[in-house]
Formats: sequence, structure tokens, C-alpha cells
Amino acid sequence: MIRKNISLYDEDVKRIERLVEKHEGNLSAAIREIIEFTHSMQRKFGSLEEAKKVEKRIKGICIPNMMLNWFLTYTTECLPDESAIGSLEEIHALESVSDLAVIADIGFAVDIRVDADDDRNPTEATIQVSGERMQAEFVAKLAACFLAEHKGLVVENVSRRAASITVKLKSRGERESEANYKMMRERLIMHFGERHVMMQEILQRPKFWNSMINATTDWGDVQRHKYPRIYR
Repeated sequence: MIRKNISLYDEDVKRIERLVEKHEGNLSAAIREIIEFTHSMQRKFGSLEEAKKVEKRIKGICIPNMMLNWFLTYTTECLPDESAIGSLEEIHALESVSDLAVIADIGFAVDIRVDADDDRNPTEATIQVSGERMQAEFVAKLAACFLAEHKGLVVENVSRRAASITVKLKSRGERESEANYKMMRERLIMHFGERHVMMQEILQRPKFWNSMINATTDWGDVQRHKYPRIYR
């Protein structure tokens, strides 16, 4: 057995207090358990950094890629609710613009880069997301909505390429003003929410719109959506 002296701050001792109690005050046994756990995480995930990413993901929901593609297809050109955007902070405290890069760590097959003139109180920002097309679009939309609704920035321009999407945002007046809020929402709908108003209307009155579609659409088309296996 190798004996070495280690130095611990009071806050370190407090963090492992319950573990020490579990080992009836035996600090060496507590440290050995921590080392064993760390070793198992490194073997399983390759590094502690990767293990931390997984820990962030399990606070949300992991779904198969085909199910994710279905979700992205049916939410394309729809804006998330403002409360849903705020829930991103359940995974990571988004205190600055650069913190938005953690969205990619949730499990999306993308790389995200966010630049701003001020990391905490920006007046201009640029989001660049590259990777799988639908996932890149979704992550860019999330980041743009967060910057708009939490930092008061307005989408100025969106550039879409084959493998990337770039969003430029800029402050356009008093952050809390009604005029700025309306402009912010209108620009989000213009660039990311072409179906947003339509879908909100359908969700609010599903019976009416189901009746309307059944009455005005060719019966064969209606049946095709009801029974996709038969109408392949």
C-alpha cells in the first residue's frame, strides 16, 4: 500500500461528508470509492468530460434517431413556446452567449459556434451551426429564440447552405419595449416559423379543422393519412 499526504479544502470535505459517513469516518475508504467510480466512468465513456455530457443528456430524454427525425419534420417552421426555450436552463445555466454551445452536447449531430460583441449583454451576435441538415436547423432555431427572448436581439439575416446555417442578430431598440418584442417575434416567424401561426390555430381548434379537412379534401387523400400502411 502506498501512503501519500493530500490536501483538502473545507468545501471538499463537505462535498464528500456523506460518503465518509458511509465508511464510518474512514476517509481513505471514501477516497478509494471515489477513485473506483472515476475509473469506471473513464473506462465506460473514455473521459470524465464525455461522462459529464451524458449526465447532462439524461436530464432530458434520449430518443432513437428515426424518432428524432420524425419530431424535427413535424416541428419544422414552428417556433417553440417561450417557456420551452427557458427550460434549456434545466440542462445548463445559460448565463452568457457562449454558453449556447452546450446545446450541441444534448446529443445533436452538429457543431455550434456563437460569437457576440459582449458575452453577457450583447448588441450583436452570430450563430453558426453545421452538421446534419434538420438538426442544424433546429439547433439554430433554439439558439436564435433564446437570444431573442432572453437577450432582446432581433434576427437580421439567415443564410442557409448545404451543410450549415448562419444566423445574424442585432439589438434594435429598448429591450423590454412592446415595439421591440413585436419586431423580435415577427422576425423569428419570418425566418423560422412559416407554419407557426397555422399550427397554433389548428392546435386550438382541432375538431373544427378536422371537420373542415374531411369535408373539403378528396376522401382518398384523407384515408392515406389515416392508414399509411395500406396506401404506400
